[in-house]
Amino acid sequence: MSLGRACCLSVPLFLTSLLAVGCGSGQKSGRPDIDAIPEEELRGAAVKQSLYEFRAKVRKRGVSAAKADLPDLLESLQGYEKLKVSPAYKDTMKQIVDKVQAMQGDLGGSATKESVTKTADEIGALADKLPGQAHQNPSVE
Repeated sequence: MSLGRACCLSVPLFLTSLLAVGCGSGQKSGRPDIDAIPEEELRGAAVKQSLYEFRAKVRKRGVSAAKADLPDLLESLQGYEKLKVSPAYKDTMKQIVDKVQAMQGDLGGSATKESVTKTADEIGALADKLPGQAHQNPSVE
């Protein structure tokens, strides 16, 4: 193998290894202000935001919004048991997942806008218990 060909093969491997390993700065985002926020708070804020948006859609469009968005919401909530978070966080997440699953069961029957809105409001109230900040009344399309 010629030296030119060996060089051409080693450069992409070197670049790939740099991307896989990272720069090793110890910061995940590159911003110390964001890296100082505990992971549990970041996760809580993200979950809160998705639950508040779900609640807003259900309030606006009723059963059709719940049926459309519930599968994705439920999927995004799965796996919370494996997270390294506080017992209070896990307990709240369990309550939220139970409510979402109950709503899914109701949607299989004769759910009304009032019943799904009530459940969505209960889910939003549970989301209030999670750590982190999120806009409680987002505007939705």
